[in-house]
Amino acid sequence: MRIRKWYKLDNVGKFYSSIRNNKIPKVFRYSAILKENINEDILQNALNKTMEVFTNFNVNLKRGLFWYYLDETNKINKVTKENLPICFKLYSNSDDFLYRVSYYKRKINFEISHILSDGRGSIEFFKLLITNYVKEKYNLDIDTTKDNKSALEKSEDSFTKYYQKTKMTKKNKMKPYIYKGKKFNNQTLFMECHLDIKEVLALAHKYDTTLTGLLVSVLIYSFKDELKLSDMNKYIKIDIPVDLRNYFKSSSSMNFFGLTSISYKFNSKEDKLKDIINAVNKELKENLKKEKLIKRVNLMVSFEKNWLLKIVPIFIKDFVLTIADKISSQASTTCLSNIGIIKLEKEVEDKIESITALTSTDTFQFTVCTLKNDLCIGISSNYINNDIIKNFCRYFASNDIKVKIDVSEALK
Repeated sequence: MRIRKWYKLDNVGKFYSSIRNNKIPKVFRYSAILKENINEDILQNALNKTMEVFTNFNVNLKRGLFWYYLDETNKINKVTKENLPICFKLYSNSDDFLYRVSYYKRKINFEISHILSDGRGSIEFFKLLITNYVKEKYNLDIDTTKDNKSALEKSEDSFTKYYQKTKMTKKNKMKPYIYKGKKFNNQTLFMECHLDIKEVLALAHKYDTTLTGLLVSVLIYSFKDELKLSDMNKYIKIDIPVDLRNYFKSSSSMNFFGLTSISYKFNSKEDKLKDIINAVNKELKENLKKEKLIKRVNLMVSFEKNWLLKIVPIFIKDFVLTIADKISSQASTTCLSNIGIIKLEKEVEDKIESITALTSTDTFQFTVCTLKNDLCIGISSNYINNDIIKNFCRYFASNDIKVKIDVSEALK
């Protein structure tokens, strides 16, 4: 008889599990539009085969005395026809899965809690799910056994592995600009902004910057005309999640990312985009150094390893981390996450029109991914007035780049 496993939560998972009852649970959503309607039975088979590789995703969240933990379940997660709002909460009780797979017409959706994984870990799951589906649907000869990483490697807590106890330096306390617009009471606006990646990269190269550098700069620039004079002394601070697997050896499909940020203060309403790009390039180059990123990891893990926090019961941790979450939500203006290029086997890519990434939010947030020639910027907003987002999208249109926007609303 096989013994059921249990897993410790990683650093980020512990944080989000303790604030899981917040109004806005942190949920990622990936969607793929295929060229033909989805067959539910084949999608279920694809999910079952994918779970054989990502066994550490087949878990429930359980409550311990000091921390939450993940407990392996023998239950099979069932594919459903899409019937819930986008990024709807996943966790209601300890028997719930922390991910769901649904479909509607030609679209396959995969939603996952940040408790379980980050953008990189979850996109690898989604890529295998889509590959398994297309392989069976079209009877293709595709090798899906290339991933030879063990379940132990996939469930590794890489935060703890690379943690080094160091003396923390004081942060530069810059006052960020926080948008104070009126929010929807019970819904979130989700947008997909589709652009031609070649045209956007050509624009980035014109300004001698990267794709992320351009997107962050245009986002900062989009605030210029919306700032009140009283806000001109504040910094526009954009958080940027960074996949630490690019800097440290890790095969973990759990959370393993760092958070860097770019801050820019307008000198006047006359600041040009080129001024912003120059500042962003300089800060990105400095912030994306390995030694800078490890400091962030050490800061995150040192909080978890605080002896006082370790010995207090879980209900006190819930309270403390909920307060910490509210404080951190006021530490930046918004967040832009670039998941990067999504590469699949050519036979699989030929069956897919586009892939979109979205995330739940209590403010507004940007999630970027690229498939073939399609750059998709997934935008989530809890605000009624979205002039900043309009400014962002219109900038690309003003540079003769075709912009296609899809909009949907979802109740929380």
